[in-house]
Amino acid sequence: MNHLRVSVIIPVRNGKDFLQEALDSVLQQSFTNLELLLIDDGSTDDDYDRYALQDPRIRVIHLPGMGVSRARNVGMAQSRGDLLAFLDADDVWFPGKLQAQVSYFDAHPDVGVVFGKFIRWQALPSGGFAPASSLMQDAGQLNCADPERSGWLYTRLLDGLLVGMNTAVVRRTVYEAIGGFNEALRQGEDYDFWLKASRVAEMHSLNGPVALYRIHGASAMHRLSPENHLVNLLNAAVTRWGLNSFEDQALTLRSFHERLARVYFDHAYAHYWHGDRAIARAAFWQALRRGHHPLRCLAYITLSYLTGRATASLP
Repeated sequence: MNHLRVSVIIPVRNGKDFLQEALDSVLQQSFTNLELLLIDDGSTDDDYDRYALQDPRIRVIHLPGMGVSRARNVGMAQSRGDLLAFLDADDVWFPGKLQAQVSYFDAHPDVGVVFGKFIRWQALPSGGFAPASSLMQDAGQLNCADPERSGWLYTRLLDGLLVGMNTAVVRRTVYEAIGGFNEALRQGEDYDFWLKASRVAEMHSLNGPVALYRIHGASAMHRLSPENHLVNLLNAAVTRWGLNSFEDQALTLRSFHERLARVYFDHAYAHYWHGDRAIARAAFWQALRRGHHPLRCLAYITLSYLTGRATASLP
């Protein structure tokens, strides 16, 4: 291998139950000019060095439990490829994903990030998952961008456009321009990374799904925090960069406040049903102040003062 094109970075901590499926989805890609950096972040459930015996392209790096942002940063710092790809240890790539993305980079030298859509992989009532093979699609045929999800994406990211970490490939030059993930963030480190990337490069989405995102109790979307990290991230981004992007794109102040209102409401709703009712009440008030679903907000605020747990969601 004279010139390494892609470095695949997989952070893992006590993830042996799903890891092999993730590794196979990388090692079986039609595009083979890659290295796979498996970042073992303080695992105690397996000997992760054994995975390096499966394929000479695998390197295992051990850390003492420093968090996913640190794991990804170490992986990027020790990577050798021109392109950096990310996959979580419980997710799966579609066949042809890397080939489609590398070909798109080659055809569009000014694009700094190529990502795609993903399919949510819900757990079955039994707790298990449908076989990945039953959900697979051929991503190798994807050669066009989705115009609604491509370009200078800063304002669209502010307004809620989602970039799935396990779908994205980044040019090394973008990483060198913005640095790694913010290790001080407890949540939203990937969103922060994409906001920074959107200030230095065009980001294009392929026009179809490229990965499965496994939904289970340890998934990021199921982790509740008392603090609304997403609101903090959005406010910090606007303080730093404002509401304007390149190519004369701009998000109006009203649209930004509507975005904040939606984030407050979602935070409140999650806490109302699965967290702290007092936190939910405060966030519903913030959404109400911004005019978001006033009747629903008032109803939930009233219910949040009652003892016990509500039995059905409001329409």
